[in-house]
Formats: sequence, C-alpha cells, structure tokens
Amino acid sequence: MQKAPHILVLMVALAAGTASAEGTLAGTTITNTASAEYPDPTNTATTVSMPSNTVSTVVLPKPGFDVTFTGGTTDGGTQNALATTTVVTTGAVPGQQISTPYSLVNNGNVALTLNLSADTTGSAPGATVKYYLANPDGSRGAEITTGTVTVPADDPATVDNPATPAVENDEGLVKIIQVVTLPTDPAQIDSTKVFGASPVATVTGTQGADPLTTPGNGYASGATATEEDKTAGTDLQFMRAEVYLPVLDNNPNGAVTTPVDSAGNPITDPAAVPTIVPVLVPTQVVGTPGDATPVISTSGYTNPTPVTGDPTPGGTPIAQVSADEQVAYPKADTNSTPDTVVFTNSVTNTGGLSDKVQLFPALADGTPDPAYTYNPATGEFVNATTGVTVRFLDPVTGAVILASTDPANPTVAQYPTLTVPNNSTAVYRTEVTFPDSDDSAAVPQYSIPVGADSLSDADTTSNNTATNTILPPATQFGDSTAAQGADATLAPVQVVNPSGAASDGSSAVTTDNTAVFPVDAVNNGQYNDSYTLSGSVTFTDAVTGALTTVPVLYYATDGVTPLPRLSSDPLSPDYNKFITPVMAPGTEYKAVAVVQTPAGTGTGDYTVSQTAVSNYSSTTVSDTNDIVRVSPTGSVAVAKFAAKAGVAAGSDPMYGINNPAGYTATGQNGAKPAETISYRIIAKNNYNTPVPLFVRDTVPANTAFTSVAITPLPTKTIYRIGGNTGTWSATAPAANLPAGTVIDVAPDADNNNLPDNLAPGATLSVDFVVTVQ
Repeated sequence: MQKAPHILVLMVALAAGTASAEGTLAGTTITNTASAEYPDPTNTATTVSMPSNTVSTVVLPKPGFDVTFTGGTTDGGTQNALATTTVVTTGAVPGQQISTPYSLVNNGNVALTLNLSADTTGSAPGATVKYYLANPDGSRGAEITTGTVTVPADDPATVDNPATPAVENDEGLVKIIQVVTLPTDPAQIDSTKVFGASPVATVTGTQGADPLTTPGNGYASGATATEEDKTAGTDLQFMRAEVYLPVLDNNPNGAVTTPVDSAGNPITDPAAVPTIVPVLVPTQVVGTPGDATPVISTSGYTNPTPVTGDPTPGGTPIAQVSADEQVAYPKADTNSTPDTVVFTNSVTNTGGLSDKVQLFPALADGTPDPAYTYNPATGEFVNATTGVTVRFLDPVTGAVILASTDPANPTVAQYPTLTVPNNSTAVYRTEVTFPDSDDSAAVPQYSIPVGADSLSDADTTSNNTATNTILPPATQFGDSTAAQGADATLAPVQVVNPSGAASDGSSAVTTDNTAVFPVDAVNNGQYNDSYTLSGSVTFTDAVTGALTTVPVLYYATDGVTPLPRLSSDPLSPDYNKFITPVMAPGTEYKAVAVVQTPAGTGTGDYTVSQTAVSNYSSTTVSDTNDIVRVSPTGSVAVAKFAAKAGVAAGSDPMYGINNPAGYTATGQNGAKPAETISYRIIAKNNYNTPVPLFVRDTVPANTAFTSVAITPLPTKTIYRIGGNTGTWSATAPAANLPAGTVIDVAPDADNNNLPDNLAPGATLSVDFVVTVQ
C-alpha cells in the first residue's frame, strides 16, 4: 500500500528536477531495545520495566540516479533521439555555443559518482561538447574536466524551497550545463548539417561481496549502472541544433520597401535610393542609318549626388539589364585621368534573423576574386592587372564601408560589412574607378560581380551575387587599313587636276578634280554608337591668292552613296557633317572621304583636316595629315601685235590676250625701207603654277634688229642671242643684228641671271623693234 504513493512522489520529483530520497541514508545505524513491563510482585503498586539487549541494524545502500532536463521537460520518449527531440535550437551559426541545462538526480540513499559523457548519435561531426557546473543563478560555472560528478544522497530531513533558487537545499541534485560548440570550418558546417548531444550518466559499482562489510555505492563492484537501471540508450535527453540558412538577395538598384543604411538604420530620406526613371542608353539597333542620337529609352537611374570623376555630364546613366546585373554607359571626357561610376545596390535579408553581410568582388563560384587586393584600412579593392579600384559606400553619409570588428559576429569579417535586419533591405553604393588612358585604343568592359556573404555561415562564399558592369567608349578614326582599325598617322597623297571634271568617291584618278581618301571609323568601345564625320580643305586661287575652304564629302563604302547629312539645310553649319550607320562594339565602318578641288586652284599640297565625333560618347578623333596635291594644268598663251595708229585697246584680241591701244593682231599695216616696225609681244601664264618664262623673237627677213625692251621696264632685264646655245647677259643686243637672229629676253628681278617665274594669270610684255631694209 505504501509503494505506489512512493513511486508517485518519485515521479513528480523527477519531473520537477528535484531529488527524492530513497528512504534513510545508507550507513545509518538503526538500534532497537525492547522491554518487559510488569507489576512488581513485591509491590504491585509499582510497575517494573526490564530492558532487553540492544539490537543494531545498518541501513544498506539502495542506489538510483537519473539525468533530466532542468526546467521540467520530460526526458526519454521523443527526446531519446536527435531527430525527434523537441528541445531544438534553430538558426544556429558557426562557432555558436548552445547551452542546455540538465539536472543530475540521485534517487537513492547513497552518494554516487556519475561518469558523465555525451551521446552525439546522429550529429554531424565537428562540434565539441563540454559540461559545466551550474551556478545558483543558472549561469555557467566551472567546467567539469574530470568527467565525473559526485551527487550526494538527498537528506529527507531537508526540503528545498523553490522560492529561493539561489539557496539549494536539495542535496540529491546537481545542476549542470551542456555546451555544444558548433564548428567554424566550412567543410563541417552548413545549413544541411544538424548537430546535437545528450548527456549520458553511468555509475561504476563499488559494493563488495558482503554489503555489511563493503557496502560501497550499492552497485556490484565493477558493474556499470545506467540511469534508472534502464537499457543503455533508452533514457536520453537530446538537444538539436539546426544551422541557420541565410536567405540573401543581392540586387541592382530598384524599389525597396524597408531600406536601411550600412549600419542597419532605417533610411528616411527617399533621395538616398535613386528613383527608377527613363534613361537614354546607347542600345540603338546596329545598322540604323543616319541616327545622330543612337539611344533607346529604358528604365534606369543616375547617381543621386554628383560623382567626382564621372565622365558623363549630369551623371552616367545606369540600366538594369537582368535581375542580377546593371550596366553603366559612361561618355568620354577630355582628360586621361581615371573615370568613376557609382552604382546603387541592395541586399535583402529574409532569413528570419538579423544578419551581418560582407561584400567583395567575387568569382563565378562566389569566392573572393584573388585578382583584387583588399586594404582593410581604406576599404579599397585594387585590381593591379586591370587598374580597377572598387569601394563600397554608405548610401546616406557616403563614407567608405569597412570590415566589421564586432566580436559578436558569428564568423570574423574580412571585408566591408553591412548590418541587415530581418525583412529589411540594406542599400549600398559600389564605386568603381577605371582607367581612361586612351580613348582610341580598344577598351574592355569592366564587370564587377559583387558577392554578398553572410557572416552567419562558415564559408567566405557569396550567398547571392549582383553584377555591376561598365561599358567604356573608345573610337579610332583615320586612313583605312586592310585589317580592322584606322591609322591616323598615314599621310596619303591624292593628285588632282583642278581643271578636270568632278566625280564621286568610287575611284581615284589624277585626271579629275576629285581627291578620294578611304577612311575607317572604328568603334573600339563597348556599346553601340554612330559617328559624325566632317572635314575641310582650304585651297588658294592660283591667280588671286584668295582662300577657299571646301568641305569634305563622305560616301558609303561603295564611294557612290552619300552618307546622310546631319542637317538638310544648306545654310546650317551641320550641313556638311555626315553620319555613319550605328556600329556594334568592336566593328568598323569604311567610308570614303571626297574633296572637290575648285578650278583655278594653284599647285601645291593642301592638308585635309577631318574629324570623327561619336554621337553618344562624344569621343572626338582627328586625322589632319592627308594631302590633296594639285597638279599643274593650263598653258602659256603668246600674242604678237604690230603697231597701228587708231586701234582701240581690246578691239583685236588674240589667244585670249587683249591688244594694247595702238596695236593690231590682224589688221593691215605697212612700212617703207628704213622705217621701223614696232611689235608688242605679250605672253600670258594660264597655268595654275608659276612658270619661268622668257620671250623669244627672230629678226624677220628683210629687216635688221633695232631694239628690244620689256614693258613696263623691270628692275633688271637679261638677254640671250642665238637661242638655247646662247648665254644670258644683262647687256642689251646691239642694233643692226641681221635677219634670222634669235633674241631672248626676260626679267631677272632676283639677279640670278635666269628668267624669273611668271605668276599664274600674269603677262610678260616685250616691245621688239626692227628696221625695214
């Protein structure tokens, strides 16, 4: 009748984490003395008490023990296995120490030394398990390094007061704390791993063969006793740790509902998150003709604050091209200092816990890109090969984000770190500085995959990556080459005849007035673009010296089809500017530059100045060394007039030369013997170049030479007698030279004893006088 209530009391005690003594403490001596009570026969009024001998009985050990969850959670049953226990810690992170309080309960009447170990059946490897004594306030006390804990037998004479937890009067109870430390090695811990442990207590028996002489702890010497004498492994108290699975979404800029800055503080200024608006980007269809604004409107943004080093006036437009990539389309600037583009990115955390997230340029597998060297003091990532520098900036202050040094971080931060509360989006800027050494050489695109790695997992691998891409511009323009590319250093010479006919650019000949120069416009950049071509040549009129500037005309590759003009208004300064089709990156367009040489242009080399301006990027490239060589063309006209009174000037021209007054080229004339005949010989240079010219005349038959003179009289006149075999001299020929004598005459202003050049359009007039014999 007494056993059942006793068992009931025991069970209640175990559930409450307290000890219930199994009766009198072992070793207690129970003594008993009887007596015989009777009336004294000699005096019946007196009762006599006669004691017996005293009999002593020693209370023997009756051991029993258990391990329970402190706090009332029932052990055994579902708690008996890692997979089914209800004592679960979720969201565990690498290196986390998970504490579970337990009670070592002595249910017997003898002190027991419990051998304490951990059962980790089903747990992933790598975690460590340690046990500590619990302080009265429940905190962790000294580590149990020996693996054993002595639990006294509970004294039935004392009762613990639950209202005073700091005062422990339950001798049969020792509270401990199991600490499971999760691994930090990425190979040992990830979200697929489960860790856990249960304390296991055993007692090694010390009772000898005769309990009276060697009572020990009540268990047979050398025997291993289990909790409540149950089969080993059937009365466990597992706890389970489920590893946190970070859920991060690293994105290009976009609409966010709960934005925070890099420290996790709510962003209250909407301007810190750029609004998505229509932007114009150079994605016009390749081959589109005559498009001087080769852009398409798409959704995107520009940085909300001016960026030092941004080459695009008003800010470089950035467009989102996919869920994980945004592309910047910077224009060209006029300097060679590095350019800078600032992207806006965001990381959304929906993992269920606040998280720390580190940022870095990443490879395709999500690991940090070793091409970048990180400086923790400046927060800069530098790629020595490409010359690219990356920094991450706070969206509110613009300050550089550095690596977190918070000792509470689950894993050590190596790179710039964001604090991202659960169900929030951390906004950050990605500043990319890239080389701008040459706007003509082929340039690469710069793609920076930005890894966002949770510090709540053990590896340094991006949980989600967003890519920021920069497409820089570059242009080549110049003389055409067989291979792709242009060469502005070439100086081709095109010979023209200014008196020839005009033609297009389909062929280059020297007999017309058209110079043809094949040119290449090369898109060495990374986005589609078209180019505006223009040029000019300034020619000099051979006769007047007047300057005439002629535009360069541009044709398609066939040299026949004119390229579209920038303006159809002949009075517009853009009328003589021509537009190439839209060109893809890494391609070239072969055009033909055509120069129409004005008639009357003097001989010589004339430089062609050409410029190509990319219509989106504004890159300007010039070619200023092509040559139009104007060849000599024309003739020298010579007219001879005889003196005749009354002839009006210009009334009797010959070979395009007007007769002077008093001279005729065709009229009848007469002279008597001994009378003189006066001739006026006029030579005109109709070439487009100066000609070293002299006048030659032969003394006619039946006459004798009288005199010769240039009119008007030059500073010096030279003469030659006898034709080409004669010698030039400043001495005038003597009179009376006979008929048939060849006489040459020329001006010699430069005193070199040779005939001077006669300028184009100029005339040389000589008066030649003979006497009739």
